[in-house]
Amino acid sequence: MRSATGRLWTVLKATLGIGLLAALSLYSASVVDQRGLNPFAAALAEPATTGMVKASLAR
Repeated sequence: MRSATGRLWTVLKATLGIGLLAALSLYSASVVDQRGLNPFAAALAEPATTGMVKASLAR
């Protein structure tokens, strides 16, 4: 049977690993966005207008 210290160390290692994975993925995504290398990034420009909708005057 494992000691409580051993179990605590396992939980701490897992928590640290998941935290580092999340932090580094956010950092790398930020770097890719700043360099403009992300082909899946949302377009910042508005799409071209294809027509105009005329408002009807209801009386």
